Amino acid sequence: MNGLAKDAEQARAWYGRSAAARDPRGIGAFGECLLLGVGGPKDIGFGLVNVTEAAGLGSNYGAYFLGEAFFHGNYNLPKDPARARYWLKKLVDGECKIKHLIDSAKAEAAEMLRELDE
Repeated sequence: MNGLAKDAEQARAWYGRSAAARDPRGIGAFGECLLLGVGGPKDIGFGLVNVTEAAGLGSNYGAYFLGEAFFHGNYNLPKDPARARYWLKKLVDGECKIKHLIDSAKAEAAEMLRELDE
């Protein structure tokens, strides 16, 4: 992209710097890197701390990761329909003040919410 090579380690480092500067977008992206092991080792605990913090600061990206985790029971979290619904509903209803989630993930969130409401 823009003539630059993709470098997952560098991306993770920059997201980490952004998270340290308290930017909700960077906090959420850094949390994803930690949860998925992008650019370095997985760190589920610290990843969850970061996506939770991002969601609490109004990031729809963070809300998506938490909603999906509680929906499926990912990252050592239990399947918890009430918590999944809470985070997915905030995202789908547009209540998150920081909107940086891709459209396909928004559609997935809406589908998970529909399943929970059945």
